[in-house]
Amino acid sequence: MTVAEKNLVDHLVLELEHGNKSFQLLLQRIYPQLTPYDLRLCTYLKANLSTKEIAHILNITPDSVKKAKHRLRKKLAFSSYDSWTQFFARP
Repeated sequence: MTVAEKNLVDHLVLELEHGNKSFQLLLQRIYPQLTPYDLRLCTYLKANLSTKEIAHILNITPDSVKKAKHRLRKKLAFSSYDSWTQFFARP
């Protein structure tokens, strides 16, 4: 990845995180056990980023993202929803 691409990705991530601050605050109020890392992961999942894209942004392996998503499902009691998109779309 070139320096320009890296700067673009950094800028997009920053915009994504700051643009969803109210979403993160709402999640934190409903699920106080969520860590800042969990909230960032929720933001990326709400934006419908793939596991590979999230791994690239967080500079971790896709397997680590899968494990983090699994842990997050447990924390959110995410058993009756088919997808992350449906979960985050609920009222």
